[in-house]
Amino acid sequence: MKKKRIKKFNLKKFISFLVFIIVFILVCKYLMNIRLKNIIILNNNYYNDETIIETASLENYPKFFFINKNKIKKKLKKLDLIEDVKVTKKKGYILIIEIKEKKILYYDRSNDLYKVSDNNKYKLDNVNGIPTLINFIPSDIEERFASKFKDIDSSVISLISEIEYDKTAYDSERFLLTMNDGNSVYVNIVRLNLLNKYIDIVKNLDNKKGILYLDSGNYFEVKQK
Repeated sequence: MKKKRIKKFNLKKFISFLVFIIVFILVCKYLMNIRLKNIIILNNNYYNDETIIETASLENYPKFFFINKNKIKKKLKKLDLIEDVKVTKKKGYILIIEIKEKKILYYDRSNDLYKVSDNNKYKLDNVNGIPTLINFIPSDIEERFASKFKDIDSSVISLISEIEYDKTAYDSERFLLTMNDGNSVYVNIVRLNLLNKYIDIVKNLDNKKGILYLDSGNYFEVKQK
């Protein structure tokens, strides 16, 4: 009958294993307690970095390991002008927040609200580079106007000073746009997309000022001095 061999307790191996476990726990604890070192915010035009950081509850630079990207996203999407958010953790304890903002279309002077690309109006602080709607538009026409106007390049929108609803007996969807460069533009909703060509059209006018008719005929009438 074979005798069973009794393994001797290896104190040296046990101590080495114990030391490894303790070191592993201490390293993990240290890593989990390292705080966020840098926040990079991209593509925010309407909200400054401070507002983004405070809304996301990151002003105290919390522990990096415990930062919840989904919670940050939900908090930031509560801001009126934020459409979407992408949050990424990077090496070096860096957090990158990429903002996709809604487009502000115009300021409605009649109710002191800003029309935004989500088809809602919001009470906002003063926003520069946005045209002012100076008169009343029937709600159904304004809805159609806004749905097309949101596709106009921001570079063109920033050139518009005032929007005036200027219907005629033949065209109930006609508008007069006063431009910051001294020109005026007549356009209707059907042909509103032609505004995206405005900058190219103006380049060919040899610095002449006048009225551009995009609602019909696509012609330019020079102002008489």
